[in-house]
Amino acid sequence: MIQAIAWVTFLEGIRNKAVFGIALMAGLMMAFTVVLSGMIPRDIGKVATDFALSDATFAALLVVLFVGITILARDMERKTVYLALARSVPRSRYLLGRFCGLVLLQTVIMLLLLVASLLTLLLVKYMYPDFFGKVSFGLVALAHLFILVQMSLLTALSILFSMIASSSFVTFLLTTATWLIGSSTQEVKQLIESATAAQVVPFTKLLVEIAYYLFPNMALFDLKAVAAHGLALPGATFVFAMVYGVGYSVAVLSLAIILFKRKELT
Repeated sequence: MIQAIAWVTFLEGIRNKAVFGIALMAGLMMAFTVVLSGMIPRDIGKVATDFALSDATFAALLVVLFVGITILARDMERKTVYLALARSVPRSRYLLGRFCGLVLLQTVIMLLLLVASLLTLLLVKYMYPDFFGKVSFGLVALAHLFILVQMSLLTALSILFSMIASSSFVTFLLTTATWLIGSSTQEVKQLIESATAAQVVPFTKLLVEIAYYLFPNMALFDLKAVAAHGLALPGATFVFAMVYGVGYSVAVLSLAIILFKRKELT
């Protein structure tokens, strides 16, 4: 039952016109990466890797915001969710099916982005072999896996927000805000900790601490610097990131299921 809902969700997503627009935009951004690399006199490999991974992250984020949220909102607004629930489909399986389908869509898109990123970097390396630097293609592939886990977590949060929000626009805003805050709290926290006590207002420090532990740490899944410099990724860091991403997603989905079971569909 979960598999069937997941497959239907995947087909709905892959047929969404927004996916083709996002794919075209990602392709243009990858091409721009090649052009931009020729304008950099040094660290060409690092710049190309930063741009390629940033392009992949941005494209995957757009899929969550403009495809995943749209599918969930359409179910609620057009009341198509009734068709599934009328056939004695448990609400928990319905949400899990939707989530698995969206993750499958993200996986396929991420594989395509990985191929595009590797081809872009190989082209840049072929064009500027003396200035490419020590870029690890294995870590570039691993960075795409981290982006996939990151977007799966954000997808779970968008499902939770759709259970709380009254419209798809509110869900969009909450998901976007969570992404922005989660991507910056670690850097802001480190900045405050490095400052002297007189420079930081206690309330500001408390607010940052709350945001750091309340919102997901999206910076944990950013491997751009590691991949660009060919640095070694400690096994403990990899395991922690995977456990953190999966554990946070499970917790968020569990809460979403509880809310969905109590939600009155009108």
